[in-house]
Amino acid sequence: MKKTILVLALAAPCLFGQAISWGVRAGVPITDAFATARSATRGFDQIPNRYTIGPTLEVRLPFRLGVSFDILYKKLEYDRTDAGVTRNVSVTQLEFPLLFKYRFGDGAVRPWLGAGPTFNRISGLSVRDPIEFVKRSSGGIAFGAGVELKALLVRINPELRVTHRGSENFSDPVGALLKSRVNQAEFLIGLTF
Repeated sequence: MKKTILVLALAAPCLFGQAISWGVRAGVPITDAFATARSATRGFDQIPNRYTIGPTLEVRLPFRLGVSFDILYKKLEYDRTDAGVTRNVSVTQLEFPLLFKYRFGDGAVRPWLGAGPTFNRISGLSVRDPIEFVKRSSGGIAFGAGVELKALLVRINPELRVTHRGSENFSDPVGALLKSRVNQAEFLIGLTF
């Protein structure tokens, strides 16, 4: 009975919407999605698409804790040249990070640190089964640090996020001229209500 009362007491703010915020998170990558190179007869060139965007949901918990979940859209693109013929390969990457956060302080400006699992999914290949495409999805861990600024009804949340994946989605099997970067950093801003 005591456990049930404790769970209800902790869940009550969430059930009535007082501790849940939602909004959008957008940003730019600091590192490239691919490491590319060229040889005498073939090679790869990354085409930078410098944005990340998607919905975000955050649950603020007692003791300055919180959990945020994002669905982040990224377009990845590169040119592949083989024997003088160049073809463009583009994909959609959806990133699903779940960050557990700890906030410092109680004022309108609150620094925070966070970490948690992340999972990505590749879809929408513009070229059918390129040989360098090795995995449709991969998991990893994300680390974040930022500041939450409370302004009237909006929370502005700039952050630096670093993601480490356990494996590459893309890896050139012939000459190792293209690889997905397993460590990526990006600058993001969240606007939540």
